[in-house]
Amino acid sequence: MATDAVQPSVNPEDDLEIGDEMPPLSETLALPNIDSRERALPIRPGDLNRLLLAQPDMTDDERDKFAKLGPLLGSIFHSEFFVRLRELKELYSPLDPDSDYIKLAKHSRVRTENSDEEFLKPMAATLERANYRKLGIGIIEQAVMAPNETGLTYIPDFTQFEHLQIYARGYTQISRIIRSPRTRFRKRTMLLDAYQRLVIVLKFREGLDLGPFIRSDVVYIRMFKDVPHVDMEMHLPEQGTKVKMRWIDKAQIASPVVMGLPTLAMKIFSFSFMAAFANPMILAPLMAVPVTAGMNSFFGFHRAKHKHLASMIRNLYYLTLANNGSVLTRLIDSAEEEEYKETMLAYYFLWRRLKQAEDWTMEQLDASIENFLKSVSNVELNFEIADALGKLYRLGLARRDEQGRLHAVPIEEALVVLDRIWDNTFLYA
Repeated sequence: MATDAVQPSVNPEDDLEIGDEMPPLSETLALPNIDSRERALPIRPGDLNRLLLAQPDMTDDERDKFAKLGPLLGSIFHSEFFVRLRELKELYSPLDPDSDYIKLAKHSRVRTENSDEEFLKPMAATLERANYRKLGIGIIEQAVMAPNETGLTYIPDFTQFEHLQIYARGYTQISRIIRSPRTRFRKRTMLLDAYQRLVIVLKFREGLDLGPFIRSDVVYIRMFKDVPHVDMEMHLPEQGTKVKMRWIDKAQIASPVVMGLPTLAMKIFSFSFMAAFANPMILAPLMAVPVTAGMNSFFGFHRAKHKHLASMIRNLYYLTLANNGSVLTRLIDSAEEEEYKETMLAYYFLWRRLKQAEDWTMEQLDASIENFLKSVSNVELNFEIADALGKLYRLGLARRDEQGRLHAVPIEEALVVLDRIWDNTFLYA
């Protein structure tokens, strides 16, 4: 895991007056040390098909043949990823905390000391295929320790986890309405850098007293959407984080009492020394004001903590996409769509280049696809050209010559190649 220190994002409020509106979303998000260009294509496969078929430079015959290419290609990928889903579920079966299947002696997969690694390795590969990126431990720790909008600071304690892996995909900004002393208790809109999708995979160390409902012999998987960077602690188990009372919180609690001591001493000596101590009730009103102020500050801190917990419960209820085994199904579905879209785009651009005098290099193809996607989606994308070409080479839809130039097979040949692959998919002998 990377351990680079990460600096907090600049607060967009700093230059605003109370009551001002926040600026519009920035074109480049400020998640630190991360290439925030989108890797996953934010277009549905069906929409992409219609978009490419609507391009004006195709004849009716070419459009008809290209329309047949999509279902063939999609069926091949669906078959491949169905096999991967079955394999992933099988590896996860002894680690699934939600399993309701009975165990068959000598037939059910049992948990071994290697079960974690046997599952986590293909799980990581599936996340990569779905264009997720693993966050380094330094980024995770900084996100947990970054003060949230309520002013609370959390301290990470990852020693309780045997495995803790967090993957992110897509970057956006989330708006929050806040009210605090800094805003003079007026409502203010705050923009927070956020991850569009977040997947957390974790397993607790054995031998810990974790309380009810929590097990150390299973792997927990969670998928969330729209997770602000500074709210990372909301999406981790409570055993992995704890609230840190800042010095300013301690000062607010202690200062009324400390500042009240000189006043208290003066008032005591203004009375008869013996009378004051002969009747303790005389001291009670003198102590009431500073002690009450200190107690208000103490309970104010805990009210902020409970408010944050309530916000966490509300957010997790609406922003949780999947848990445990259901995460695998969503991931496989997402990875299948990404493979399909990347392959269709790469083949389309190479195929349309057949009529040109010069063939493209990988760099030229990559730049052309990224520019095209930006023009239709207004999103800065980092197209995975190497992965896309790898799939074309594997399927026999393109090749690269000795000079590094790329060549697509004609559409008629591509249909024959894919039809042959599909016919051979379910051979039983």
